[in-house]
Amino acid sequence: MTEEQILKSFKSVVCSDIRIVEEGLNRFHVFTPFRFNDGDRYLIILKKKQSRWVLSDECHTFMHLSYKLDMEALSEGTRFDIVNSAKEEFSVNEDDGELYVEIPDEEYGHSLFNLIQAISKIYDTSFLSRDRVKTTFIEDLKETIQGFIPKESISYNWHHPTLDTDAKYPVDYRIDGGSVPIFIFALNSDKKIDDATITILWHEKMKIKFYSIGIYEKQESNNRKSVARLTDVCDRSFSSLPDNISRIEKIFSEQIPQLSVASTE
Repeated sequence: MTEEQILKSFKSVVCSDIRIVEEGLNRFHVFTPFRFNDGDRYLIILKKKQSRWVLSDECHTFMHLSYKLDMEALSEGTRFDIVNSAKEEFSVNEDDGELYVEIPDEEYGHSLFNLIQAISKIYDTSFLSRDRVKTTFIEDLKETIQGFIPKESISYNWHHPTLDTDAKYPVDYRIDGGSVPIFIFALNSDKKIDDATITILWHEKMKIKFYSIGIYEKQESNNRKSVARLTDVCDRSFSSLPDNISRIEKIFSEQIPQLSVASTE
């Protein structure tokens, strides 16, 4: 196909506001009206890759995501699933961060449309707001804790090895290193709040010493009686994660003094 025919194919499938600018041998910059939220256009290059014509973002999408996210957030959980779903749905390949589609049977327009949709869906993972999306709350809390506490000091889904062999009273995170262990509870539902209350009371009954922290996904959306009961037994609680990260770090430093020393070295 000629450059004019390719442009016509792009416009007929995607939209009329598309330009192609030649940038070198077998390389064209495809300008579309689609933009990231910072105003930058999607970078789309039509080029030959290993003797095949492809449309590529040349790593631009993941570069933009890195401005808003720790890229490790894309390696597991909801965001990981969304990225892989987008690649599969729109037949997009990835090569070391480069998203690209091969162009079958000169279907330039449909290939461009697929790449644009994949870029949009993948970039939308940056809008999975920490205070709005329940499925990322657990991931974000884990990331926050790991950012402050050495991994060897963290036990996940911990239960007492001799007094609670059936794991009826699990603790989301146990952190060692202070005078007493810190128990952290991720509170993203009324049931989780009630379970945390029961777990704290059981450990108190067993005369186990600990310091408890409850972190809500969004406290105002939970049952007020459940919140009140937990408040009575929990040493410290936070109404949400994003607005309290510095306060949570302060609690860690108070309970584990060596963290404060390490941060000043």
